[in-house]
Amino acid sequence: MMKKKNMLMAVLMMTAASLVSCTSSTHEQTLEGYLEKVLANTEKIKVAEYENIEKNKGPYDKKWAHIWKVEMVEHDNPKDTTIGSSEIQRIKSEGRTLIYDGILSVTINENEKTVDVKDFQDKRSKSFPHRPHWPPFFNYVKSLMRYMLTTTDSIQLVREETEEDYIYKLSIYEDQQVEFFGRDYKVPKSPLFLSEEDAYSFYTLWIRKTDDMPYRYVREMSHNVQDITCNLISWSDQPAQKPIVATDYIPDKGYEVHYAGKSEQKKKDASVDELLVGKAAPEWTLKDMDGKEICLKSLRGKPTIVNLTGIGCGPCALSYSELVEMSKQFNVVSIEAWGNNVQRLIDYAEHHKITYPFLVGNDEVLNAYVGGDRGVPVFFYLDSNHIVRKVQHGYATGIIAQNIKDLGWE
Repeated sequence: MMKKKNMLMAVLMMTAASLVSCTSSTHEQTLEGYLEKVLANTEKIKVAEYENIEKNKGPYDKKWAHIWKVEMVEHDNPKDTTIGSSEIQRIKSEGRTLIYDGILSVTINENEKTVDVKDFQDKRSKSFPHRPHWPPFFNYVKSLMRYMLTTTDSIQLVREETEEDYIYKLSIYEDQQVEFFGRDYKVPKSPLFLSEEDAYSFYTLWIRKTDDMPYRYVREMSHNVQDITCNLISWSDQPAQKPIVATDYIPDKGYEVHYAGKSEQKKKDASVDELLVGKAAPEWTLKDMDGKEICLKSLRGKPTIVNLTGIGCGPCALSYSELVEMSKQFNVVSIEAWGNNVQRLIDYAEHHKITYPFLVGNDEVLNAYVGGDRGVPVFFYLDSNHIVRKVQHGYATGIIAQNIKDLGWE
């Protein structure tokens, strides 16, 4: 009798163990359970070397505007309390390397022999809701998955399945965009949004079934669409023996080093303006979106606003409606300063309803007007004889109208 009882207990225990195992297995296959498993796998990565294929475009672009192949090294960095990672990224095609260690970002341009240093401890950076630095791949997808699993925001999360992948699609229904910089951040409302519907945030995450690891994400917002695919080369679950230190990568000689926000850079900008104000505006001949040549001298006889702009620049986009209004009374031209192709200009101008000439810029114009600096927007106010009367850096709503009033052009 005792033997039968023991056998019965053993059977019951085996059944219970089977039930636990079955329940655990079932949970792993649920939408949330499988995502928990993938997050746990990803959190094991402390050091990784990989190659990214990164694509970027505006929502108005019919094709990808930029495609880069980027060599990456990523380290977990608990000392960086905002993002939590350090990285080295190299774009060979552009001769550009960026190093970020949580304190500094250092960008080395081999073609121009320059180094740009950004200090994330300065007052301006601390005033941001997040640091203006994009996290590396695994840091980013970990933040995204944690959000999917824990958020109380209004979201929809669905999972699709292919033969090779699970695909998680996240739609966020908040009145602010949600970005991921070490964790989720609500981005302050921007005047670029025409309505609450423009504050959308859609994310798609691809996970391989073979190793239960994420390898691609797409981020879609009203101002930008980004697609990043990660081809993992090697990784370790042990912390890096030697941390990434950005200053170690600054070349000893042969490069001009610029420190963002330093007074000497501001003085340089001011000196360029001082050389232009009161002088005749440098002449140029540029092509519009139809390939037609427009020269500055053909616009004489009426006050002219020459605007240096860039596709993807937020303050630039804000200024167009005011510039369109001013073009009814004055000559207005915008010159694209960031080297985008004509098709991008066409799509962009259509999206922003730009009705005045939108021109393809070049280095000659940038050198003549801003000493080669690509910081935009910049506005040059030329009188009817094309003498430069005022130079304005940046944009705030109504500032163009105020400047015109101050110049007595009304």
